[in-house]
This record gives sequence, C-alpha cells and structure tokens, in this order.
Amino acid sequence: MAMDKSAADSYIYAKASGMLARSYVGERARQLFSFHTLQELWAFLFKKEVPVVPETLLAHALEQEAFERFIYDYKKLVGNYSEPDGIVLTLLRSFDYENLKDISASLSLGEKKIPDIQKITPFNIINYDKWPDIASITFGGPLSWYNNIPPVSEQHLANYKLDCHYIMSIWNAAKQVHSSCREEILKLIGEKIRIDNIVWAIRLRFYYKMQKEEIIPLLAYSSEKKESSDPLAYEAIRTLDWELDNYDAWKNWKYSRLLNPHEEGVIWTIDPRWISNSYKSLYVKKAYKLFHKYPFTACPIVCWFIIKRNELDNIRTASESLRLSIDSSQAMQMTGALEVING
Repeated sequence: MAMDKSAADSYIYAKASGMLARSYVGERARQLFSFHTLQELWAFLFKKEVPVVPETLLAHALEQEAFERFIYDYKKLVGNYSEPDGIVLTLLRSFDYENLKDISASLSLGEKKIPDIQKITPFNIINYDKWPDIASITFGGPLSWYNNIPPVSEQHLANYKLDCHYIMSIWNAAKQVHSSCREEILKLIGEKIRIDNIVWAIRLRFYYKMQKEEIIPLLAYSSEKKESSDPLAYEAIRTLDWELDNYDAWKNWKYSRLLNPHEEGVIWTIDPRWISNSYKSLYVKKAYKLFHKYPFTACPIVCWFIIKRNELDNIRTASESLRLSIDSSQAMQMTGALEVING
C-alpha cells in the first residue's frame, strides 16, 4: 500500500536495512566465487530447484533469476511511495537504455526475433510490444528521438548518445531530490560518472591512441553545452595532458589511490581496468555509508539500488566465470571484491 513520503521513507529504511544485510557485495561477494559449478551457485542463491539444462542455458537462467529477484524487490520498495522521486524511477530505467541498445543492434543485423529484454514493467519508457518498429518502440517517451536504426558501423555512436542522454537524465533527477539529502546524492552519483569518464578517456588513449581533441567530444556531460568546466567531465579533461606511462604525472592526483601499484625502477603504465575495479568497492562502501547517514530520506532507496545492482553484477560475473572456467581470483578482481585500492 502506498504511503505518504515521510512514512514511506521510514518504512523503506527499516525494510531495506534487513535486505542489505544479506547482500553479496564487498567482503561477502567472495562467497559467490567459492563454488565449482553453476549448480552449486544456483543452490546457494535460490530456493528453487536447479534447472536440468546445459551449462550455457543454466548460466543464462541463473543470471535472469537474479535480475528478476532484484527488480521484484526494488519494485516492492518503490510501491510504498504514492509518488516516488524521479531519481527512484530513473535508476530503474537504466535497463530500458540497455535494452534499447540491444534492440537497435538486433535490428541493424536484420534479426527477426526481439532480443532478451530486462523487464521493469510497469515503469518502462519503451513500448516493447511494438517490435520491430523502432519509432513505435520509443514513441511517446523521453527516447522518442531514437526513431531510426543506425547501421552496424554507427552503433557505437548511437550507444554513446544513449549513454549521454541517460547520464543527463540521472543527473537532473538527482538535482530534484529533496534538499535533506540532495547534496550527498549528487556527490555520490557525480563521482561515479566522473570516474567512468576518466576510465573511458584513458581507454580511448591507451587502446585506440586517440588524441585530446578527439576524446573531449566523446565524454559524458551534465548538459548539451559540453563545457570544459562541466562538473562531470572536467576531471577527465584535466588528465588528457598527463602521460600514461609517467607515474609522477599521476601520483598527486585526487584519485591516486585507485591507480595500479608503482615500484621504483619498474616500468609503469596506467591500467584503466584497475581504476575501474578499485572504484567498484569504494562506490559500494560510500553508498552503504550514505544509506545509514540519512535514514529517513530518499538516500536509502537510492543507495539500496546502487548496492543491489552491484550484487547483481557480482552474481553475473560469478556465473560467467564458472561457465567460461575463469580463475576465481581474476573474476573477483573484476568485480572489485578483492582489495585493489592503493594505500
């Protein structure tokens, strides 16, 4: 039953606290990587019987079950609000953006069957039943501008536009949160986007040898102005002049604790994967702290989503590592479950 905002915030904090206590994030995420088969992982996570299907299908079923459980729990929390904050639904709709990328890719390849969809009904902003007409699929919502299928060669540009649109949406939604916790939510989400921008910029330089002038237009910004002082992009832009193999250029950086280790006399090159993996654990820790710091505000449900989304990613990684026979320590580092932070 929907409640007024104050009552819903209080109830959600109490309910979500218990749910988070059983989450497989941080140190507890290591448990997901202690199994030798997908059947064991399934039995550990779910009460349902393990499906009798081939490994590939079991991995897919396991990941789908984890997703559906995550969405079910989140929608139960959201249902306590008569009018949920915009950010509460914008977080959930990140899956619509991912789905649209998959739909566009499938249509560009001429596929006749709709790809697997991460369903968030009834909060979706995409009309999935209108497949395969892309204009009808996006009609009437904030993504109605995406009404043509780009060719395969331009899919990456289309995905970039979707990413930018979502980032602007989540940033604007965060700015509309009640003043009781607005500043903290902006800090949490803003830092995550800044780190993503930094990692993206490093990857473009490291793997594609792109230059500063080429990278700046490809970053994510808080508005269409794309200014160099943009709160989400300025940190990434600042690093574009730093040599990737010069530790001295990076050692005094505000995020230097996320860098891969440096040893005197040993050749060092920045590792964007290390930064990304290191920040995953830090992001969850900050979300946990914020969850309890402002208990009767929008913070708990926002932080719950962030933490449980991380758990979902951990489960997916554990599942894929078993399916592909990836070493557990390597898989754990990919999720940030291993301590990889400098200092």
